[in-house]
Amino acid sequence: MDGHSVLELLASTDRLLVQQVFRPLANEYRISIPSAGATGEGQPLLFVKQKKMKIKEDIRFRLTPDDGPHVFRIKSKTVFEFAGRHEVLDDADAVIGALGKAFGKSLLRSHWHVYDAAGTQVLEAHEASWVIALVRRFIELVPVVGDTLGVLQWLPFNFVLRSGGEEVGRYKRVLGQFRDRYVLELEPEWATPTDRRLLVAFTVALDALQDR
Repeated sequence: MDGHSVLELLASTDRLLVQQVFRPLANEYRISIPSAGATGEGQPLLFVKQKKMKIKEDIRFRLTPDDGPHVFRIKSKTVFEFAGRHEVLDDADAVIGALGKAFGKSLLRSHWHVYDAAGTQVLEAHEASWVIALVRRFIELVPVVGDTLGVLQWLPFNFVLRSGGEEVGRYKRVLGQFRDRYVLELEPEWATPTDRRLLVAFTVALDALQDR
């Protein structure tokens, strides 16, 4: 299946599934469309590798798990993006949009913004639960607690997506899985005109770039 066909399939759905794959030297993900009402992985459409310990992110979305041509990518604008600003580029390096982590708001509850190519915000997302967000930060400050209880592994990492002040979707971790699996569910009437490359990049960023 070529890149155009994959993007057409993604544009026709309001549900996406991100499956993390265990690898010792890189974070890897598979993007698929789950069956209606299900959280099992569908046929992988895109494959992603994020090399660990890189000081400048360059995360590429490919049609195969090997290092072939990419369909689009996430690229940090500068080294060590503490403010969390990352561009989304197509296969010719034209800007599709950008992903931005709101540093101040994220100190208590993770908060992200998604912008189109013109710099207009099309989406914002924040952790769904204040309580879980605060518990997560407490455990991160006291790593012995986290290591002893293994709490971070099982805390649900869910986001609410909003556009124009209205809730337009949810991003949920599927519990009971050894590796992280996430499902993005969008309101159909909102999802239709939105560039799916931005949304797919955003779903991976919420895991791969969350600690940046």
